[in-house]
Amino acid sequence: MSPTESKHHNLPLTAIALAVSLTLVAPAHAADTGGSGEDSGVVVVTGSRVSGRTVENSASPIDLLTQEDLANSGSDNLLGALVALVPSFNLPGQSPQPDLGSIVLGVQQRNLSPAYTLVLINGKRRNTTAIVSEGGFSGSAAVDLGLIPTSAVDHVEVLRDGASALYGSSAIAGTVNVILKHSAQGGNLSVKGGSTFKGGGENASIAIDKGLALGDRGFVDLFAQLNRQKPAIRSSPLNRGYLYYPAIRSDGALSTTLGANNSLPAGTTPNPKEATRDNAPWKNSGQKLDVRTGSAGFNGEYDLGSELTVYSFGTYADRRAYSAQNFRSPFSIYSNTLARSNGWYGFYPDGFTPQESTTDRQVQLVAGLRGVLAGWNWDLSTNYGKDKVDVYTVDSANYALPASAGQTDFYIGQNAYSLWSNTLDLTRSVDTGWTAKPLNLSAGVEYTRERNQLKPGEQNAYLGVIPGDGGGGSGGSQSLPGYLPRDASDTSRHSYSAYFGAGANITQAWFLDGGVRGEHYSDFGSSGLIGKLSTRYDLSPAFAVRGTASNGFHAPALQTVSYSNTSGRPNGLISSLVRPDSAAGLALGAVPLAPEKAKGYTLGLTGAFTSQINYALDFYQTEVEHTLGTSANVGLDRTNADGLFRDASGAVLNPAQLAILQGYFTSAGLAIPQQGNGLTAHYFTDVGDVRSRGLDVTVDGKHRAGAATWKWNLAANFNTSAFTRISGIPAKLQGLPNISTLSLTIQQNTLYLAPRDKQIFDVTYKNGGFSANVRETRIGKVRRFWTNADNAAAGLPTTGEWNAGKLWTTDLTLGWNLGHGFDAKFSAFNLFNERARRVPQISRTNASKAQYQYAFDTSGPLGADLGTQYAATLNYKF
Repeated sequence: MSPTESKHHNLPLTAIALAVSLTLVAPAHAADTGGSGEDSGVVVVTGSRVSGRTVENSASPIDLLTQEDLANSGSDNLLGALVALVPSFNLPGQSPQPDLGSIVLGVQQRNLSPAYTLVLINGKRRNTTAIVSEGGFSGSAAVDLGLIPTSAVDHVEVLRDGASALYGSSAIAGTVNVILKHSAQGGNLSVKGGSTFKGGGENASIAIDKGLALGDRGFVDLFAQLNRQKPAIRSSPLNRGYLYYPAIRSDGALSTTLGANNSLPAGTTPNPKEATRDNAPWKNSGQKLDVRTGSAGFNGEYDLGSELTVYSFGTYADRRAYSAQNFRSPFSIYSNTLARSNGWYGFYPDGFTPQESTTDRQVQLVAGLRGVLAGWNWDLSTNYGKDKVDVYTVDSANYALPASAGQTDFYIGQNAYSLWSNTLDLTRSVDTGWTAKPLNLSAGVEYTRERNQLKPGEQNAYLGVIPGDGGGGSGGSQSLPGYLPRDASDTSRHSYSAYFGAGANITQAWFLDGGVRGEHYSDFGSSGLIGKLSTRYDLSPAFAVRGTASNGFHAPALQTVSYSNTSGRPNGLISSLVRPDSAAGLALGAVPLAPEKAKGYTLGLTGAFTSQINYALDFYQTEVEHTLGTSANVGLDRTNADGLFRDASGAVLNPAQLAILQGYFTSAGLAIPQQGNGLTAHYFTDVGDVRSRGLDVTVDGKHRAGAATWKWNLAANFNTSAFTRISGIPAKLQGLPNISTLSLTIQQNTLYLAPRDKQIFDVTYKNGGFSANVRETRIGKVRRFWTNADNAAAGLPTTGEWNAGKLWTTDLTLGWNLGHGFDAKFSAFNLFNERARRVPQISRTNASKAQYQYAFDTSGPLGADLGTQYAATLNYKF
């Protein structure tokens, strides 16, 4: 199906279910505290290889999210569920994750990069996305949690602790282990529909799963889900004085100029079309994505004998998404000489909104054998995962092409990443005579091979990116130009690892668990020795102390080390992201990337106030050395009317500085073509060391009142982050103007995207077939900094800070059992219509105030002004 066909392919919105259910998700924050009643005794397999550990007696903080919790989160995928249920998770709004980052979203744990959270499926590593982030979380390639449907999940174990010694690279901030459904009987069919009360954002899903017995020796569980999410646009209206059609000159011709901030120039009259224009033409604020996702999978195992079992599971997801970009006004088209001469003003007389589009296919297939040999439990498995993303722009244009050709959709190129790992895990228990309980030993080896590919797009998508390529410096297809052949890549690497661990109750009250791991990568060598030591001491049934000390590492993603990209603008300026180990990168002061290394500590108190009320407090600190970011932009820009060379920030270069930069760019093979207006270049680099520290708190209880039960949970996260070291400016760039390692934007994206604190309070009431859930979420301080040089003329501050947080939202779900296998629920999210904060007027530039009536902070936890949302669900168990 072409991108245009899929764009207009509508999934039927499912009928709204009848009922009404009031639910308060207890984010299984049963986490750490032993959970609420029945959750506390569930054996968990994350955070330790010692058998028989539960949330209640764990030495590390763990959240256990049940099927009920996931269903009541309001999200059909794991990404949204984690953000709704676990306070230490944060999903920034759209502005810090631009372009493809607005489709492939990254979620933070404990205010750290999404790349630092490892994701497992049934204990096996999940491959990351093929998309590397250029902005926001620069250089990161995280697991796309939006492609994991909640309907396939039995439960989720969230380890809030560093675990590189257990699982290898990426497990710096924590680990999410998704346990798939594994029933040998029964099934479930669910339909859901919803929208926003303000309008837009219609969504629907249908999910089914079925468990089948394989005789009396095994089972297979099959599942499938289909989701549809439509946009809910919340863009600010324009001011009436802001023009976006060409003005009319006194001779009746159209003017190619407008006044300052799109005001009416002298000697002209407004275009009559301004009176009937769409006054909110920008469609990229709010829930701007139009998404359709289909997924399917299986999970099964079969006993071949008393001590030998074969198992396998697989998942497949196909997501087609569209993300609206900036509106191209009729004036911007007409004033572009190339666009006007090629007829695009006549083709788009009222302007156009290009959309970036992806077709994302993710597959994972795991097969293995486990058994017992000479007292050792062994597990031998092979695991293959691949993410392939085809990228398009639709409803767009390339001004280098004649509009009469009618091409508005362009193929940008393909990103593909695959991971193939083979593991042998061994565990056994040994009676030592000196431990209160048997000593649990574990060991294992792993071989992994990765491959990353970037394939160029069609020629018409990148024609005009490089001046002199016959495209007239058009910049390629509008909103996102095609990947150039010179940026194509096909890279691979392999790695080996081995680990050893031991853990036991030294006494009945004292538990000790430790492990070490080493990895060797073919591209950057050894990780060094990685270790973890966890302990817990139960002073009484009501009070225990626990703690962990660990070090970790994150190998730069293969997608990151092999990625380069070239884009152009209609003004002829070229922008390049170059590989740090390339000739261009080295010429501009880059050094090859090295692993990010971490040290982590937690210290906690946990226990029970009464037999019905549990609690946990965990203090943590994680320090990450050599944090990945992007370098300053180094540039030669002569796009101004005066023709003078400027740097990437607009400062005029003196002759000596110009000579230095021209020499660097020439030696980098990036000499400016004579037809061009300049170029800028940057690269991924070590920007410094970051420390995140904070406190997690959970308290939960379960009570009975006659036939009714009450479950409640309070979970909170408090955190702060800081740079403890900022990398120096490369020697080659010292002395040049406006070169800094960390811009204000990069600092904000690294330290302040997550709120300083977040609390979730849930109450669940059940009585017979009726249930009621209420979830109250408080978002604390969200720091936002601003710089506004326009204020200087008015004698106002040119820099400042404001708080985009201190928000409260209430979610309510009412439901009941209808009998005969049916149950229904009705949910309202953000019940009292809490709004995202508006940006303070003092921080807005003159251009912004002239254009928009107001502006929202779209980087915060609420994103934009969606307001109250509702959903209804009908389930049938069979």
